[in-house]
Amino acid sequence: METGYVLLAARPGRKKPLFSRLKKVKGVTEARLVIGTLDFVVKIEGETITELEKIYFNDIDKIPGVAHSRLCLVACPRTRK
Repeated sequence: METGYVLLAARPGRKKPLFSRLKKVKGVTEARLVIGTLDFVVKIEGETITELEKIYFNDIDKIPGVAHSRLCLVACPRTRK
């Protein structure tokens, strides 16, 4: 099992609908609204890195209301537990 975190910022006035859509994406295991430069931290899980990339590029990054986002992959096997 591979894990990644998506850090994203919402367009003005789009946080609530974006949050609803994020929680429905297959592979999203946790979505949190945060305060600061970014608006959300989203944990995604999949069988492979390729699957995580598909979740990010095909599902999350295309949701209306995403201003910008970044996928961070968990690299060290010891931290995956």
